[in-house]
Amino acid sequence: MRDLGEGAFHLPTRAGANTYLVKGRDGLVLIDPGLRLNLNHVARTMVQHGLSPYHVTDVLLTHYDADHAGSAAEWARRTSARVWIGEADAAILRGLAPVPNTPFRRALALPGLPKLPAGADLVRGEAEITEGIRAVPTPGHTPGHVAFVHRSVGFIGDSASVSPEATLGALPAFMDADPEQAAVSRQRLQTLGIRTFASGHWAPAVRI
Repeated sequence: MRDLGEGAFHLPTRAGANTYLVKGRDGLVLIDPGLRLNLNHVARTMVQHGLSPYHVTDVLLTHYDADHAGSAAEWARRTSARVWIGEADAAILRGLAPVPNTPFRRALALPGLPKLPAGADLVRGEAEITEGIRAVPTPGHTPGHVAFVHRSVGFIGDSASVSPEATLGALPAFMDADPEQAAVSRQRLQTLGIRTFASGHWAPAVRI
């Protein structure tokens, strides 16, 4: 478990996207808990570092892809944690809106979409959603993609690639539901005072 400073940590996973944790005064916040197969591994890592998985109060999802959101409903079931997700992505998972009509998005949806707990909380705009963590909509990779900012740490999901020097770059265009919107969101990330970029698939990087 890598300490990112500011009470934030990078948790190892067996496969898929990066998972992060923030220690709050009232409990633990998980960001992108990942695939269902990672659930017990993440929980054991927490226990090994003196943290109880049952102290997770909130699960934050940057977007709906299974490698980020696949275990969210089970975390909620086991811990009664609140699950937060962008409104447009929640609509896709609930069948109220179609999967974006790109080959990559359609292919990802073929095995089935992650489940959401019935009472999931929706991110509808920029706001502080839990202790010291601000949600910032960053659509483009998915329609409801959200970044979460805790002090100087930004959990940016798949809104950008991140170099070791903390330079943000574009994902391959075919991976984004709307590449032009994704470019606008990358620019937005540059204005949020983020020093440590904790992304979905690149090592966390600190801007000097």
